[in-house]
Amino acid sequence: MKKILLFAAIALAACGNKTANTGPMTADSTQTAATGDKHSAEYITKRLNAIYQLQDDSLCCSQHYLAILAEAQKISLRDGTVFLDSNHWTQGQDIPEDWSYSVENISHITDSTAQAVVVIHGFDDQQVTLDLVFERDDWYVDNFRSFYDGADYDSGGNKIPGSEGVKELNELKALQEYVDQKPAEATPDVSEEEIEAVPRRNTLEEAERMSEAAKARLDEYAE
Repeated sequence: MKKILLFAAIALAACGNKTANTGPMTADSTQTAATGDKHSAEYITKRLNAIYQLQDDSLCCSQHYLAILAEAQKISLRDGTVFLDSNHWTQGQDIPEDWSYSVENISHITDSTAQAVVVIHGFDDQQVTLDLVFERDDWYVDNFRSFYDGADYDSGGNKIPGSEGVKELNELKALQEYVDQKPAEATPDVSEEEIEAVPRRNTLEEAERMSEAAKARLDEYAE
């Protein structure tokens, strides 16, 4: 369904250039060193470069996202279930040494929202659409939407016919569904005394007597 190290802002290439994690950063790195309009594509690209150097949910994600994530973490600890099985920053569990990313496009910029397309260069190139929100005087990631080509499977692991194709994995939606799910009913603790008090249909001794009686009747019938 995933580290809180602070790395420092460094000068990174502009939109579309391949960029890898390099060099130490400071806690001030989330304040992008850029002048001008914070609602420009250029500024948002530089902000994303700083975010991808940090890859820290608490510093880079929106308050809305962090609130839902906190609820999901509580449920995960309570029920022992997994709600995210990969790292949304790196789009995988295993990270190759030459891992990098590139900010490909910034669009749909309003006073409070924007969208960005980032391509993760790992074992395969993985395109991710980020929903961004402007709050606390800067841009933060509110959702990760990735796309994959494959089929759907039922609970038994069988491929669902006709389900092949490109699908969107909407992380925020998946987290919300995880939080909203009905909690499993707890299994009540039952003492040894209560178990012993439960009437048993047949004890082993009774079953042996029934077997002997049936055998005797069979022998009588045979005679």
